[in-house]
Amino acid sequence: MSLYPIELFYASIQDEQYFQIGSFKKPIGINGGLIASFLYPLSSAELVRLPALFVEIDHSKVPYCIKHITVTEAKTIVQLDLIQSKTDAYALRNLPLFLPIALKPKWIKATLPYSLVDGLVEEVVLGQLGTIQAVYCLRDQYMMAVNHHEKELLIPYGQPFLVNVNEVDKKVTVQLPEGYLEAML
Repeated sequence: MSLYPIELFYASIQDEQYFQIGSFKKPIGINGGLIASFLYPLSSAELVRLPALFVEIDHSKVPYCIKHITVTEAKTIVQLDLIQSKTDAYALRNLPLFLPIALKPKWIKATLPYSLVDGLVEEVVLGQLGTIQAVYCLRDQYMMAVNHHEKELLIPYGQPFLVNVNEVDKKVTVQLPEGYLEAML
């Protein structure tokens, strides 16, 4: 039995309000199962009670009803209603997964870097790099788009790049590997 009503998923389609929860990795088995990777630690009890997931295909969120989810310590395998074979599953390989924004837990909202947009980025050695213009989620990694001398500089929001994040002052301190700045610009 589903923990969340399917109507919640239909409403998010109408309002176009989603958040990325992870992505599919590779197909597993002959019946169209897919290994899913999640951006956040999710309880297996909550995962197995989801009625559907949105898969981003060509910049559109496509809903897929979940037939079965198997959660182990090593991996999560998702079986979708319309995916019957390994060949069908290959079409969804490496695509991002989304849920309705109404299901986003408060602790996830607090850990996302979106509140840092318009904040300042400083490098340990080089000093001020610029301001954060946007935050992108590419595959399983957040990237800060920094306006550095009128060019977009992408810096991963994670280890080993982050040194300090001050959300109150909207200031991020990073340490770039040698040659990173030259390579990215």
